[in-house]
Amino acid sequence: MTEIAYTRNYVTQDQLRRAYRRLGHTSTAPTWSATLLIDTGLTMTWAVRVLAPAEVREEYPARFEWHVIADAGELDWPPLRPEEEIWPALLEKHPVPTGDQAQRQAKMFGRTVEELHREQLRQRYLSDAHIGRSKRNPTDVNFDPLVRDWDATARELAAFLDTHRPPKLTADQRVMAQGVHLAELEMAVNTTRASLGRLMRNAARESAQQRDGKPRHGFKSEMSRWGGVTRPTVDAWLNDGGCCEGAVVDEDGTPLPGHTHTIDLEED
Repeated sequence: MTEIAYTRNYVTQDQLRRAYRRLGHTSTAPTWSATLLIDTGLTMTWAVRVLAPAEVREEYPARFEWHVIADAGELDWPPLRPEEEIWPALLEKHPVPTGDQAQRQAKMFGRTVEELHREQLRQRYLSDAHIGRSKRNPTDVNFDPLVRDWDATARELAAFLDTHRPPKLTADQRVMAQGVHLAELEMAVNTTRASLGRLMRNAARESAQQRDGKPRHGFKSEMSRWGGVTRPTVDAWLNDGGCCEGAVVDEDGTPLPGHTHTIDLEED
């Protein structure tokens, strides 16, 4: 299936993602195919993930960027829904105002309250999405699904995928994609190992509370078997709790060494 990705989570991308999911469309693609990347203006490119520079990945090792392979065109802004559908929904969301202030404002403009209210809603929601044949800037268009037919744009995307085969990744590009995949797997493994160590420390404290301040006999052997790790790894993880988690004691009741906060004192 052709993978679709988005550069951000801007309103245009979010609404298209939702509409395409509702459509339930799928398209087949060979293994090692490029990803269709869609930006905030619904411009499309064929791209592949590549690891970000090492200095950028210090905090998040699996951070990636996009390597653009080729342009893929763009989708139009969604058309307006028929006005007979728009106005009941808009007036339900924004009822006609009542009160003296609304009456005075309408009188000042020589309109009825409802006429003025509809005109304000029209300016807010129904502005033209194009200047001539060019799409307006996305910040100048209201993309509320009450007034814009995102299902039509999702069908346009589906038609594009049905008629355009994604580029097959070159050998170099496959290395880029697999490098990101490996970094994500390694990060998941590291996160899981940290979680498993924390759960073992929790289990040690719970066992100690139930048995005179020390874990039950054979506790470390059970942790080793259930966690699928060696006994030295269990020892290291139990010692790695830190001062903020609370003390962990050994099977003989001796507190295990843990991390403590240190304060560096400057010399006078």
